[in-house]
Amino acid sequence: MIKFFRQIRQQLLMKNKTGKYLKYAIGEIVLVMVGILLALQVNNWNEQRKMDLKEKSVLAAIHEEFTQNQMQFNSIVSQHKKAYQSCEKLIALFPIDVNEHNLDSISLYLYNSKGAPTFNPSQGSISSIISTSSFDIIRNDKLRDLLISWPDLVTDYQEDEIEARRTLDNLIDPYFSKNFDFNFNFKDARNTLKSLESLEFEYLIRIRHQYISYILSSQLPTLKI
Repeated sequence: MIKFFRQIRQQLLMKNKTGKYLKYAIGEIVLVMVGILLALQVNNWNEQRKMDLKEKSVLAAIHEEFTQNQMQFNSIVSQHKKAYQSCEKLIALFPIDVNEHNLDSISLYLYNSKGAPTFNPSQGSISSIISTSSFDIIRNDKLRDLLISWPDLVTDYQEDEIEARRTLDNLIDPYFSKNFDFNFNFKDARNTLKSLESLEFEYLIRIRHQYISYILSSQLPTLKI
């Protein structure tokens, strides 16, 4: 093709047709430029197609990961709510009188108040994006910003859970283990039932109630991908 164009130019020059030669040369330049632009357009289209496929792959992985995380999170929140409600029921009985209140109900409330699950989401997909600096591949600005902030949100949430667990381990469990059996079987004569009437017991239950409320008030946002 290049040889063909060269022959045409030579013929025009030999025939001293300068005007036609210039027109032809301009036409040839335009044709080359159009070819270059088309090649660039095709290349851009191919690159965009690759980016689209990569974005779909990344979002699919994130969606699968967050579907599992959401299931885990819902289960954990349900357990926190159960412990919170049990604390509320105990608080409603204060001051407790072991001779008047139903000890079986108190036993059940105490057992349920001890649940302390922790949220440990899978973050492999987001970690991979962070490590490769690939967040720009996600075109949805709101989703991208939320994914960028997700690790910090999880850390903040887990800090509330850790603090609640620390209080349970360091303050509440020592008191319980000193006065009650593991299953709160109040028919066992070794249980110190009078400890249920103490201000210390009331204080510990209220502390437990307060820390669980911190967890429930800091729920993570739901991602819909």
